Amino acid sequence: MNDGGLATRRAVLSAIAGAAVCGRSAFATSRDARPLRMIVPQAPGGAADFSARLVAGDLSSRLGRTVVIDNRPGGGMIIGTQAIAMAAPDGNTFGMVFSAHAVNQAMRRHMPYDALTDFEPVCLGGHSIIVLVAHPRLAARSLAELIELARRADPPLQYASLGIGSVSHLAGALFAIEADIGLAHVPYTDSAQIYPALIGGDLSLAFVTLESALPYIRSQRLRALGVTSARRVARYPQLPAIAETLPGFELIGFYGFVAPARAPAAFVETLSSEIMQTLQVSHIRERLAAGGLDVSVAPPAAFAEFLRRQIEKYTLLARRTGITLSR
Repeated sequence: MNDGGLATRRAVLSAIAGAAVCGRSAFATSRDARPLRMIVPQAPGGAADFSARLVAGDLSSRLGRTVVIDNRPGGGMIIGTQAIAMAAPDGNTFGMVFSAHAVNQAMRRHMPYDALTDFEPVCLGGHSIIVLVAHPRLAARSLAELIELARRADPPLQYASLGIGSVSHLAGALFAIEADIGLAHVPYTDSAQIYPALIGGDLSLAFVTLESALPYIRSQRLRALGVTSARRVARYPQLPAIAETLPGFELIGFYGFVAPARAPAAFVETLSSEIMQTLQVSHIRERLAAGGLDVSVAPPAAFAEFLRRQIEKYTLLARRTGITLSR
């Protein structure tokens, strides 16, 4: 991951090992204490909830303390994230955050919390990749051909996304600006609605999560034109990066963990170390990858810098596009 000068793999592993020297000291007296609460700003049963429960199971064993999931959906993830900010900073609560944590701070006029100062960053978990896909009948077999086609299109070509303010929406907005083309945004609530419309020919383009699109790409029912990461994805090197046509292009999703501001330093340090080790467990990495979430961990200071740069990126995009989100 390029954004924010994240720690190298060696530095990350060193941080994990260093924190482990202290072991689980912050939790050593908590083995019979009340459960550790993980707030998830989405409803039960979704991808975020699945990821959180996958992490919670292994983390409970590592800490010797039950980790329970507290789902707080709504408000574009603001309700749940606000619950993390308002929780007592006593080492009994932390939460999961996603790209909306940065997007909301950058693009909403009124926020009930500050995404940087009202939280203690625990660790970055990793990222998700968005891919631009097209119907096979679209007269563009590459990104360069699509740009030329879009410049001649009247009315503008339409692209589907996973909702207003989603990373897929903003990837499309950034692509249109960087390519100097007009695109019409068509928001959907989930990919289950997008793929029938694409395959049926009602839509020509969509920005969707890479993992969800792979079955359609492999069966040639859709054509992949480019991924939104800065470089090709190692697991799928055949898929070009949009940055190969538009140098510097990058817009990825992320997930990470935060605690309320002023949470005990020992709690944050130990929790960070244990979550990063949990995410490195092979079967957990594989299950997350199957859901479109790659593991790319970073400790608190690096995660804080990453968040700051993400907010800056979306603030600039809001200025360039005029996109604002209401609540």
